[in-house]
Amino acid sequence: MKFKIKKTEKKQTEKRFVDNAKKKQRKANKRRRVTPFLIVVSVFIFAAAVYLCLTMLFNVDRIIIEGNTLYEERKLIETSGIEKGENLFEVNTAYAEDKLYTVYSYIEEVEVKRSFPNAVKIKITEAEPFSVIEEADGYTLVSTGGKVLERGLEEVPDRMLSVRGLSTITSTEDDVKRMDLMKRIINSMKTFEMENYNFLDLSDTLEITMIYENRVKVVLGNELELEYKLQFADNVITEKLSKTGYQLVDASVPGEIMTKEMTVSPWDSLGRVTGTGYADEDEE
Repeated sequence: MKFKIKKTEKKQTEKRFVDNAKKKQRKANKRRRVTPFLIVVSVFIFAAAVYLCLTMLFNVDRIIIEGNTLYEERKLIETSGIEKGENLFEVNTAYAEDKLYTVYSYIEEVEVKRSFPNAVKIKITEAEPFSVIEEADGYTLVSTGGKVLERGLEEVPDRMLSVRGLSTITSTEDDVKRMDLMKRIINSMKTFEMENYNFLDLSDTLEITMIYENRVKVVLGNELELEYKLQFADNVITEKLSKTGYQLVDASVPGEIMTKEMTVSPWDSLGRVTGTGYADEDEE
């Protein structure tokens, strides 16, 4: 059996198809008109939220200082440049850290962090005096990190390492290299818990010399395997060497130690020259 579509039915079908297509087109056009509007509204809402955060929310109402025992907190806050009421996002943490480190000599490290929603934390690590450097104007006190703490001291503080052969005033290329070398030695001394050393001579970096308990002269030679030589020499001094009398410990060759008795004080070969930064050539 065959079926045929009447012309009227065919026309109605075609009309419905055309009407549906037009409806879809109108909906699509409407969506295209609405989408830009929604984008504009979304951007406006986002901008308003950001503005609200930057102007009304997250304002500093607390400035917390940790690790400080030496300075007035009020002065530290003033120096940092951070103010209560300032928006947390606008706090210049890098500026505050640099300013505090520069102005206060006994601050070894400082870290400034935002603490949401309304606080700023300033964490301070105080400098630990470790050694003094012989300079033209007296002794300069430096920390374990090599930071200058005080200048013009007339005497070496009790039980503190005295360093000769560099300057914190001229800061030549050689001074910078020797300062880095001094920091290496200081870090090694802390790591190996080396105590009772009185003197470090960096005048000649090929012949680095130390004095222990004012009676033992320690020759380290150059920088080659310096940390190893320091540890080796200290072990020999504290565990095997006589506890009395003048001694020479030569650790200039890595892995080898030569010891012998001395008839004079180690200071006699170096000279107690205060404030020159270098030993007298006649006394070397």
